[in-house]
Amino acid sequence: MMTDKLLFNAQIITMDKANPQAESMVIGINGKIKAIGNFIPLKNTFPNAESIDLHNKIVLPGFNDAHIHVWKVGHLRTFMLDLRGTPSIEECKQKLKKFAEDHKNAKWILARGLNEEILQEKRLPTKEDLDEVIPNKPIFIIRTCAHIGIANSLAMHQSNVDKHTEVPFGGEIKKHPNGELNGIFTERALGLIMNHIPPFTKEEYQKMIGEAQDYLLSLGITSATDPAAGSDLLAAYTDLDQKGLLKMRFNVFPLRIPDGSNLILPLPDLYQSEHLQITTVKFFADGGLSSATAAINVPYKNTDHDEGLLRLPYDLFLQTASEAVSHGFHVATHAIGHKAVDLCLDVYEKLNQINQHLTHRIEHLGFLEEKNIPAFQELKIAVAMQPIFIYELANNFKNTLPDELLEVVYPTRSVLDAHITLALSTDGPVVKEINPFTNIATAITRQSITGDTIGIHQKISLDEALYAYTMGGAKMDDQESTKGSLSIGKVADFIVVDQNPYTCSDLKQTQVLETWINGNRVFSDSELFPEPIAQQNKKANLCSSK
Repeated sequence: MMTDKLLFNAQIITMDKANPQAESMVIGINGKIKAIGNFIPLKNTFPNAESIDLHNKIVLPGFNDAHIHVWKVGHLRTFMLDLRGTPSIEECKQKLKKFAEDHKNAKWILARGLNEEILQEKRLPTKEDLDEVIPNKPIFIIRTCAHIGIANSLAMHQSNVDKHTEVPFGGEIKKHPNGELNGIFTERALGLIMNHIPPFTKEEYQKMIGEAQDYLLSLGITSATDPAAGSDLLAAYTDLDQKGLLKMRFNVFPLRIPDGSNLILPLPDLYQSEHLQITTVKFFADGGLSSATAAINVPYKNTDHDEGLLRLPYDLFLQTASEAVSHGFHVATHAIGHKAVDLCLDVYEKLNQINQHLTHRIEHLGFLEEKNIPAFQELKIAVAMQPIFIYELANNFKNTLPDELLEVVYPTRSVLDAHITLALSTDGPVVKEINPFTNIATAITRQSITGDTIGIHQKISLDEALYAYTMGGAKMDDQESTKGSLSIGKVADFIVVDQNPYTCSDLKQTQVLETWINGNRVFSDSELFPEPIAQQNKKANLCSSK
């Protein structure tokens, strides 16, 4: 027979401003918090609840990564070669060769994660590099940012791409000085190759989602937004949900305009369940900052007046977004550079005239100009930002951004000071490190992995960072009344960690011991905590009864 659970002897950090700390919490059989406060009053009020001693451990609400490509995280843990951190093109070739030998049945060799800033050669590989190692199978490598790709000759041949191929709006097909293709594609031109890669089956997508889900739970992430999905991926998610196989809570964004074509994808049905929501559509307004393709308002360093790329013409953006809003969908737009943000705000003002009750969001927001703050406030636009980019990609920014932009890039402080809703996220697997505590530490210090400080005046506090990673994400999901803090009536999604973030010496070293969703433990680190807390409790109860 199921009973309420009384968790006690804990240091509970609730992220509820009305009741910030507690020592005990009662969880009902429906997985929601019935009461929170001191142990004795709760024990007297709920005498039949199962008592679970948390041994004075720290409890926090589960983290909400507001922008992480869940299935792509899973792809790198299953069927794709992970090249993140690879130090040279020569080592890249060796890894490709070994991966091809280990995956002889693969029709394409797919890899991701190169960053020319850490390659010894200080350049991306070209088709000639790839042809040298694997000439008889198509290869496609995605740069770490996912805004640039490299194809070998066979991949281009099978995709019917040559030097006469028309370049799609918002993309580039790079060439050697002699006019021959060098195999490098940017932004919407990636679709010229990717649209010819054999599609994944539903079972393959579900394996990727499952692998990623288990990994995210081990990091204390209980909710995640997967911000770009085609119809096949949406079908995989909904099938998992209907079979009860989603442990976490997912917010999945259907794409409207895929790369490499002028196709407009149809709107799916709105979908909302306990573990899955499909209520927001996704657009891309510009490129990436580390790849120097985001549409900024000044030239990038060491370029001939290159200011990046806009990926969407205004009329097409407005048309397709208006249709989505008319059907009840929110809109999320990848907009990093100044020009992309301007475009986004112009469209969002028109969307507000269609439906004033739907709020919209901007993904990334590399820069916030003073002139745009009133529009953010009036339209109640929320922002999902990634301080972790500072940690891993600082060298890219230092080598491409003018100094004045380095001081204000990823403006977390400015966003909060303007009373704009901020949610923290990682955009994994754009970065390798998707641990929330490393991301939070970076938001506080603005320090890179090499110790450089980028945008020191954009630091935020620990309180603000934790709030943005919990309640901020819940607000962006329009679920602040049901999750995001440990409050009465909300779902009991929480984590148990090994140190107090407010008193520890190194926040990045914080370890998740357990992850609970709906009041049920879904992850336990057996190395850090040899037995789950609940199991320890059962033994303690048995011993005390003898």
